[in-house]
Amino acid sequence: MFEVGISGDLLNSENKPCFGEAPLNILKKRSDINVSWMDKSISEITPEMTSKFDAILLNLPKATANSVSNDSCKLKIIARFGVGYDSVDIDAMKQKNIIVTNTPNAVRRPVAVATLTMLFTIAGKLIIKDDLVRSGRWNERTNHMGVGLANKTLGVVGAGSIGTETIKLSKPFFKNILAYDPFLSKEQIHKKGAQKSELIELAKKSDFIAILCNLDESTRGMINSNFFSSMKNSGYILNLSRGPVINEKDLEYALEKKIIAGAGLDVTEVEPLANTSKLLNHKNVILTPHALCWTDECFNDIACEAINSIINFVDKKLILNQVNS
Repeated sequence: MFEVGISGDLLNSENKPCFGEAPLNILKKRSDINVSWMDKSISEITPEMTSKFDAILLNLPKATANSVSNDSCKLKIIARFGVGYDSVDIDAMKQKNIIVTNTPNAVRRPVAVATLTMLFTIAGKLIIKDDLVRSGRWNERTNHMGVGLANKTLGVVGAGSIGTETIKLSKPFFKNILAYDPFLSKEQIHKKGAQKSELIELAKKSDFIAILCNLDESTRGMINSNFFSSMKNSGYILNLSRGPVINEKDLEYALEKKIIAGAGLDVTEVEPLANTSKLLNHKNVILTPHALCWTDECFNDIACEAINSIINFVDKKLILNQVNS
């Protein structure tokens, strides 16, 4: 029997799959596969788990070198729920010949839409205007003009799958779109609908900046004090990638000193965000719980894509979206 473990954090408060039952039925109808839910409180996969499961459908818990340290480890594949895989020790898995996959196709459009949702919310000052009505301050609306986009420049940091989709969806709204991606040529970025830019040049010229790159050692802390000091005072930064791409202390300083106009963060350096975080003190910062792109469609598609990777492994078919080949 092929044993599959699923992250307990993918269960909702009613102990039902947050992605719905349909994707799970793909596994359940197989007589050669057994499915088990892991404990919700787990923050890291243990050696005992990798000795029990052949495959793990993984959401938030980390998969480390210690996770696969036992000689009894039988784990063969980790299907990461989502596009990021910085929570998985890729080198350790490769040494153990454990396949790691992600779900880039399922999240491409949802994250791009979430980016624009955050951007439109900030530009229209939606949160502030909602508060005006709820707090009986209707007549203060003339003090809170939104920011028009027709003559503005959008900067996209990371022109991969999600960045490309964001550029595509953003074109009708902005006068200019700049993109920073050291792995792509000027011609490649032009074909995506943007102008290639260096990072600091993008900071200087953009009115809104969307961080959509992967987290690795080259991008960790990349958006720092030098970047913020190069931005327009009227500029906004949005992060829908991974929190550690931004140096959070530098961001807090930039907000406190009004070096930038504001921020929209779906991700933070530490998650959940501590209730003592200085980011909570700024009304020009919108914070969402690493879930802005989450919809029924998005999670159904993610689950199906991840589960199909496991099914393909069992059936000895081509493994799509392998990140450690």
